[in-house]
Amino acid sequence: MYTAWRDEMATGNEAIDSQHKDLLKKVADLLTACKARRGSEEIARLLWFLKRYVRKHFSDEEKLQLMHGFPYYQAHKAQHEAFYQEVKRLEARYAVEGASTVLIVQSVHLMCDWLHNHFNQMDNVLVGFLREVAGKDKP
Repeated sequence: MYTAWRDEMATGNEAIDSQHKDLLKKVADLLTACKARRGSEEIARLLWFLKRYVRKHFSDEEKLQLMHGFPYYQAHKAQHEAFYQEVKRLEARYAVEGASTVLIVQSVHLMCDWLHNHFNQMDNVLVGFLREVAGKDKP
């Protein structure tokens, strides 16, 4: 399942890892709520969380990448920006439509796509890079 934390996801940075765990929990909460037909109750909490999360987490992660000279920084940052724009679009739609079924389904799709294509792929590249850098720092 995309929402289960695995040790191989660890970046070695406690703040980043904690933020990643928070995101996984929020997505799991949304999926659980949808299965229980309570997606409309959970979507507002998810959007509120994402509004704060993307600003803080993306900033923290990008600073870490710059600090260590991550070679794929620009591509990673571009994915962050695209996701942020999608979150803003969903928030705007929520403000107009409320918790419509279409909005909930699109939100679930966005989150699952993000976890699969960014979190489990692009962030894995970052994790490997950070582990390699950490290994070079050891005597």
